[in-house]
Amino acid sequence: MVNAVLVTHGFLGAELVRTAEGILGPQDGVCFVSNSGTSLETLSDQVRALLTQGEDPVLLLVDLLGGSCSHACEEIRRLHRNVVLISGVNLPMLLEFFYNRDRVPFEELVRRLCERGRDGIRCL
Repeated sequence: MVNAVLVTHGFLGAELVRTAEGILGPQDGVCFVSNSGTSLETLSDQVRALLTQGEDPVLLLVDLLGGSCSHACEEIRRLHRNVVLISGVNLPMLLEFFYNRDRVPFEELVRRLCERGRDGIRCL
């Protein structure tokens, strides 16, 4: 099973997980880190502490490309071969993650998350 760490501004990550669990039920293998009141170094340390020690793939899902959360995670991604960083996390993307993380190969999962995240944005 693929694990994920949501790294977001404020408590967006916690609320996204809580909302997704309200739809799909409780989920294992996901945690969140808020950048509230932390330095970039502290944020990186908090995320690094949550990574598994093995070679299992881990997704770092951040809210804003170019923000402190993505900067903290980019450094980690460069140092760990098993970590993939995706920005723009949203509810459709998170639901896709929970539903398919143990059903499709990791590379396919990453592609689907990016696709689902974009497809969830529509002007009606």
